Amino acid sequence: MKFFNDHKEEEFLLDEEIIFAPYDHVLKYVLPFFPKSIRPNHLTFIRLIFSPILIVLLLGEEYMIALVLFIVLATTDMLDGSMARVRNQITAWGKVWDPIADKLLIGIVVAVLLLKINLPLTILLLAFELAFILGGTFYRLKDKDALIQANVWGKIKMNFHCFGAGFLMLGFFLHMPMMIFMAQVLLYVSLLFAAISLFKKGI
Repeated sequence: MKFFNDHKEEEFLLDEEIIFAPYDHVLKYVLPFFPKSIRPNHLTFIRLIFSPILIVLLLGEEYMIALVLFIVLATTDMLDGSMARVRNQITAWGKVWDPIADKLLIGIVVAVLLLKINLPLTILLLAFELAFILGGTFYRLKDKDALIQANVWGKIKMNFHCFGAGFLMLGFFLHMPMMIFMAQVLLYVSLLFAAISLFKKGI
């Protein structure tokens, strides 16, 4: 698989204009502590294979352990993006699979927990994520060279998703209705940015 290839063989998109996120300027001082052998796609792949473990933890009501795992996996999302931009290691594989890994991570929490308390919001969130997937597939079928990727609105949406999902798990663990309510507010706000991202043809 290309994301496990040697550095010289990996298909970095070197000619692409890189737009740095605000937190990149902070994380660039942390990234030197990561071995050069660890690349962004490795972190994305870790998120893909470990996210399903959340299903077992959430169904077993192990909310605290699930929250810790969720924070670790969500952190890899921030790290792999910064690593790709700061180290100029952006790849076509990463631009597609990074947002898919994000959708899997959030979708699991939404499908397992939010479904219990707010069916309309659950349907809206999952419908938007399905729209992103179908929209990306449509544009790729229409233009095989099209590279549909995450945009700034999608990144903001993901931040609201992460905080909302985190508060949701913490609210269930602490039995705090107010925290669960705040989680739903954050997830409702995320729908606004999801709509803008979809309009801008992002994923």
